[in-house]
Amino acid sequence: MAITDSVPVAPSAPVLRSFGAGGQQYIADIWGGFNVSAKLVNPLFTFRATDTSIPNAEQLTNLTEAQKIGSTMEFKAVQLGLRVVPLASGAVLDPAVAEDMKSLLASAVVTLTYGSNETKIGEFSGLHLMAPVDYVAADATNTCAAQNGAINSASWINLKEPVCIEANLNIGGTVKFTRPVPASLYATENTFGFVVIMAGLKVVKS
Repeated sequence: MAITDSVPVAPSAPVLRSFGAGGQQYIADIWGGFNVSAKLVNPLFTFRATDTSIPNAEQLTNLTEAQKIGSTMEFKAVQLGLRVVPLASGAVLDPAVAEDMKSLLASAVVTLTYGSNETKIGEFSGLHLMAPVDYVAADATNTCAAQNGAINSASWINLKEPVCIEANLNIGGTVKFTRPVPASLYATENTFGFVVIMAGLKVVKS
């Protein structure tokens, strides 16, 4: 036997990964919105969360880059939610304002697009999220008691087909209100927000 036959060969060092070969996957949301004003047509996803020129930016979006989800990220949306939210801390809603918020939601038509040519990928009515007979009780006690029923009758629109957003793909859209925006929702500037939220699976490449 040759001497070299008995000398063990050192194996290559193993490849260590913090994440799997495909990166990291987790359940997540993407959302974008705007401060409610008298405008009937409002663009979506046009600013990033750190944009100091937009009041309430961090509450209205979680994008780190305007109109994009990022170069190392992909997203598959399976649900869509529309939200009318008070942005001022400690806001107390009387029944009339709550009714105006529901009226705004019911009149909303949301269009989602992606790509630089703004290809339409979805169109949704706020009526999806309303009860068959929708109302707000006339007194504050009943309004509070009914919050899980009459006020928030539904939460999500389940998408018939997942919306798949590739890395670096432009995303956009609009929210159009088909009736005048109730004045109570913008009497004090930047008090209420309208948010479009997509829920699904986020994939981050390593």
